[in-house]
Amino acid sequence: MAANEYYMIMPTAQTLNISGGGSESVNPWGFGFRAVGNNETISKTGGLQFQSIKVDNPHTGKDTFYLFDLLLGLEFMTPKVQGKPLRFTAQAFADLGLSDTTLYAAPMISAGFLYTTKEFTDTPTGLTFDVFYRLIDLDLDNVGGGKAGTLKPALGFKIGYIFEGFWTIKETK
Repeated sequence: MAANEYYMIMPTAQTLNISGGGSESVNPWGFGFRAVGNNETISKTGGLQFQSIKVDNPHTGKDTFYLFDLLLGLEFMTPKVQGKPLRFTAQAFADLGLSDTTLYAAPMISAGFLYTTKEFTDTPTGLTFDVFYRLIDLDLDNVGGGKAGTLKPALGFKIGYIFEGFWTIKETK
């Protein structure tokens, strides 16, 4: 792992089904950190992610719950081409998470673009934009007011920047 991505998860609508209380549209936001491979076509990746979800429902009252995720998986990145800074990326993750007292595991996929800012280095750096999707429901014990609920799968968006990491390859000329 030669680069690190820092990113923000943009709020997008997701459906939260509350036990005995109907459903609510929520807009999670968050941030994360991910280790990125060193210019290989397919490489290992992993990261940490945090999301905050506000709920305002007559059955739960106004409340906030959080998702803490450990992401482990593989990443595909198109090879760099001189004069073309835009590269396609795709990832598949195992999302291992915790929310209040609920442990969960969910598969997640992501696809996006990396706009490289340093064309001639082996380590990828630059602005990223990704669309991600969690493939299954998350059954959570406490989504506010002590009520259980189910967070449905939904598309999410993240914007980030990849920086050179601590273990970068020395560039040779």
